[in-house]
Amino acid sequence: MKKKIIILDDIEEQSQFFLQLLQEANYKVTITNQESQLLDLISNDFPDLILLNANFKDKDTYLVCRKIKVLEMGEDIPVIFINKNQDSFSPEMMFNAGGSDYINYPFSTTEILHRIYLQIKLKTITEDLKEKTNQLHKLIPHYQKLKFALEKAKLELANRDKNNQISILLSREVFEKTLQQEWLRGARQRSSFGDLSGTNISLIMTQINDFTAYQNNHESELIDSCLNIISNVLQSTIKRPGDIVGSFIKGQFVILLPNTDQDGARTVAQIINSKLEKLQIPHHYSDFSEYLTFSSGIATGIPTQALPPSILIEVSENALNTALSQRQHNVIVIDNF
Repeated sequence: MKKKIIILDDIEEQSQFFLQLLQEANYKVTITNQESQLLDLISNDFPDLILLNANFKDKDTYLVCRKIKVLEMGEDIPVIFINKNQDSFSPEMMFNAGGSDYINYPFSTTEILHRIYLQIKLKTITEDLKEKTNQLHKLIPHYQKLKFALEKAKLELANRDKNNQISILLSREVFEKTLQQEWLRGARQRSSFGDLSGTNISLIMTQINDFTAYQNNHESELIDSCLNIISNVLQSTIKRPGDIVGSFIKGQFVILLPNTDQDGARTVAQIINSKLEKLQIPHHYSDFSEYLTFSSGIATGIPTQALPPSILIEVSENALNTALSQRQHNVIVIDNF
C-alpha cells in the first residue's frame, strides 16, 4: 500500500516539484494551501508524513505544526519543513513546535527521499512498538490472574486429605475398556429385566475452544498446570462412584455417566461450564472470549448387544464437532440414538 504524504504549500512551482518527485517514488501525495483543509485531511486520510512550507506567506508554520500535534491523529505523524529562506527559518523553533526534520534549499532529490523514507520508517517502527506494548499490557493482567488461579488450585490440593486426592484422568485405552464394561452391564440389565428405565448411558465430550492457539502461545509448564486445574474441576464435579473422567487428547475431556439420561447429562455439562467459567483462566489468543471457554457434545443411548460401545464415542464426537462449528463459547449439543 502506498504511503500517504500531505503537502501544505502556497508556492506552485515548489509544490509541483515535490509532487512529481514523490509520485515517481510511489508515494500518494495530496497538496493543499489551506490550513483548515490540511487539518481535515489529517483526521480523515491518516497520512504517513506531512511536508510544510516553512516560508508560507502570512502564516506561522510553527503554529500550524503545533496544531497538527494537538490532533489525536496528528500526534505521531512526522512533519518535515521545506525551507527556502535560511534567514527566516529557525530549526530550534521547528523542533520545539513538534517538527521532525527539515529540508534546505537548494534541494537534493536524493536527500529529500532519504529524509522522508527515514521519518516514515521511524513512524512505522514506533507504531509497531506501541502495538506490541499494548498487547503486553493486556497480557500482564491475564497472566497475573492465571498465576492466582494456579496458586489457589495448588493450595486447595495441598489442603485435601491424601486419601481423598483426585485421581489422574483415565487414558483413552483405559476409558474405552471401562465404557465397554458399563455398556455390557447396561445391556445385560436391560435384557434381564426388560425395562429401559435406568439403563441410559451418557457420554460428555468437552473441548477447550481455540486450544491450538493456547498451546502455540504458552509454555508447556503453564499449559499442563492449566489442564490440571480443569481436570480437578471435572473430577470434583463427578460425584457418583460409576462416573469416570478421561482424556483422549490434550485439551479434550470425556465424562462417562452410566444410568444418566440426556437431561441429567446436560445438567452435569452446565455445572461444569459454570465452574470452569468462574476460574477465568486467561486465553488472550481466543476468538471466543478473553478466558478459556468450552464446547461440549453429549451422546445418550440405551446399551444393547446389537451395537458396539464405540457408538457412544462416535455420536458424542459428532455432537462436539457441531458445537465447535457454532463458534460460540460454552455450547452444548445433544444427540440420542
